[in-house]
Amino acid sequence: MGRKHQSKQNEKENKIHQQKRKELCNLVEKLLDLTTGFFGTTNQNKLWDNHKEIIPIIKEIMSYEHSSCKEQKKSREENIEKYVMWLKKHEVEFEGLEISEFEGYEYGLKALKSFPEDSLLLTIPKQVMMTEIDCKKSYLSKLMKDDVLMHNMPNVTLALFLLFEKSKSDSFWKPYIDTLPESYSTVLYFDLEELAELKPSPTFESSLKLYTNIARQYSYLWHRINKANLPGLKNLKEMFTFENYR
Repeated sequence: MGRKHQSKQNEKENKIHQQKRKELCNLVEKLLDLTTGFFGTTNQNKLWDNHKEIIPIIKEIMSYEHSSCKEQKKSREENIEKYVMWLKKHEVEFEGLEISEFEGYEYGLKALKSFPEDSLLLTIPKQVMMTEIDCKKSYLSKLMKDDVLMHNMPNVTLALFLLFEKSKSDSFWKPYIDTLPESYSTVLYFDLEELAELKPSPTFESSLKLYTNIARQYSYLWHRINKANLPGLKNLKEMFTFENYR
């Protein structure tokens, strides 16, 4: 009786999950259509109207993605020590410096002594850097193959590679990834009221274009990742959300 009940419960949960994925897919499709149609718009008022049209869709997408996200987050502070050990293990040299938290500015490098002008402060071996070469050597290369967006925009490829590595519990870069902030002080995190404050500034138009471009990239990549028949991308499908990509 218990097994039968559990089986029915699992079946019910699976149907709910499939329905939510279908609804999410429809929202992402709508976002892609809108942002593609907005491409090339230069009129500031039209850009603002377009932005107000896509924001409710993005909020709904984020709500769906948040409800299914299984990611467990730890404080950055807990992971700094592991990160420093990882850096030393891989021969990153930063004598006289330490990672420190600055009030109002989060984490940065603090000098523990005076350095003469033109001193070499850091030595970072290439092996610890995330590069486009690493992307091409990874399983992600199967998704990159013949993709115009990823070939023409290495920054997009690296952003996707970062999330791909974040989805792996045994990633070489895990100590680094675990120290990254959850949000950034960029216009991609501004609400409508905050963005409206930029209207007198030349940055208003460029901010709206940036947001639209990121939304278009997200929706395009979401479809590429979720429709690709690549078992190695299973965890990336869960990790690739608008919240994580922006």
